[in-house]
Amino acid sequence: MHQVNIDRDILDRQAKKGWCAKVIEQLAHDLRTVFPCMKGVSRANMMYMRAFAEA
Repeated sequence: MHQVNIDRDILDRQAKKGWCAKVIEQLAHDLRTVFPCMKGVSRANMMYMRAFAEA
């Protein structure tokens, strides 16, 4: 099984694309589209994941 580190992915994408790319919003949207039954993939939760990874 492949382990996904969303928090690290957010940091990596923002480092490459910058804050203006709306990485968190796009990732939250993509996850909700691919996994419609998944809970906890809101923009706010993505921001918490990012803060956790940065800490």
